[in-house]
Amino acid sequence: MKNQYSLYYSKLVGICGLLIFFACQSKVKTDQNEETTKEQAVETDAFYTIPFAEIIKNKRDINLSEFASEVEIIQFENTPKALLGRVQNIQLTNDYIFVKHSGNKLITQFSRDGKYIRHIGTLGRGPKEYALCRLFSIDEKNQRIYIHTNWTRKILVYNFDGEYIKTIKYQAVERLYNVWSRDSLLVSFSDQHSGSDPFVFIEHNEQGDTLQTIAQHLFWDRDETSHSMVSFWGQNSFYRLNNKLHMKAWYNDTVYTYDTTNKLVPKYFIDLRNHKIPDDLVYERKSTRPMPEDARWIGVHETENFIFIPYGYHYNIQTREVMKEDEGCVLYDKKAKQGMAVKESKLGGFINDINGGPDFKPKYTNDTLAVMVVSALDLKLFLDSDEFKNREVKFPEQKETLKELNQTLKEDDNSFLVLVKLKI
Repeated sequence: MKNQYSLYYSKLVGICGLLIFFACQSKVKTDQNEETTKEQAVETDAFYTIPFAEIIKNKRDINLSEFASEVEIIQFENTPKALLGRVQNIQLTNDYIFVKHSGNKLITQFSRDGKYIRHIGTLGRGPKEYALCRLFSIDEKNQRIYIHTNWTRKILVYNFDGEYIKTIKYQAVERLYNVWSRDSLLVSFSDQHSGSDPFVFIEHNEQGDTLQTIAQHLFWDRDETSHSMVSFWGQNSFYRLNNKLHMKAWYNDTVYTYDTTNKLVPKYFIDLRNHKIPDDLVYERKSTRPMPEDARWIGVHETENFIFIPYGYHYNIQTREVMKEDEGCVLYDKKAKQGMAVKESKLGGFINDINGGPDFKPKYTNDTLAVMVVSALDLKLFLDSDEFKNREVKFPEQKETLKELNQTLKEDDNSFLVLVKLKI
């Protein structure tokens, strides 16, 4: 699968050291509207490093059964109103699956067995409408959906019944992404774009006041700005684990989250070493030399016991060609404190030796599950392949079920959700 990049309006970036990280630069408004800023060096025994550069020196075929116990394949309902375009983001709750996709551009709600329930909101640019969702987030406890819109630059809040609740609008909603964080607070993200933006992540209340920040550490002169902005399919700025928001900037190798006192702190560091894109070659800054061939972009997904780090190669900004189409993924076992890397390929996934389905590339995780989406066309092509027919699996009866599915599967059917239950 080829890397897909998209252009965005603005970005901010964070660069951190290896052992001690400046985690929180808090900026609090007093009643007299005075602002104070304090940067703290946070060092804790819980902080750890994932040796990415060392792990990928030894790539191999990795079976799902090495770290997963079950695989469930769910088809989204095939009715016309439920049809999805390209799936761009997924959020799971105990009862629902929420999908951001390129079809009708509305968040679509399904039951956990793939039955269509409703679209969230209506299409348009009116007070309670949105024409394009940048990113959405879920508050499962209070059954709230937060949709950061694009054209109208606001956050629309709906409940799980699809009812409009309120609109949130403040200055930082202009930043790249805004998501719900905790209680009535939100976090905004932007990578460095102008060369002078001070923060990469900012925690806000609904009035837009700045409560906490994560400082930016990459700066350049304004005349160095290139106005090119790029992201790759596997990059993600936010994920949740144990109901805590986690955040990682696109050029920053440190993942941040909340500690027990709700302070933003660094949690772990991904050591890219020579695979890290140099500061002077970030896409928003004018290039001073060719991109190193070994530079990698990374994403990150975390569960109770594992961290997935999908990765791929950057592209030449002059030719707009990916330097190498192969992709890979690192799996880090948090208990064993060890990692392994899949053999790179255009698919770059883990071999599904449980039920024989397509190779697995995590797109989303929660505490115990890893998830990906596969189109009906891609699934059919795989089920028709010799690779599927010859694959040995742990559960042959489940492979037979896939064979039966293939007899009625149509290329233009709705997509499938692949849920992988991870070992404890």
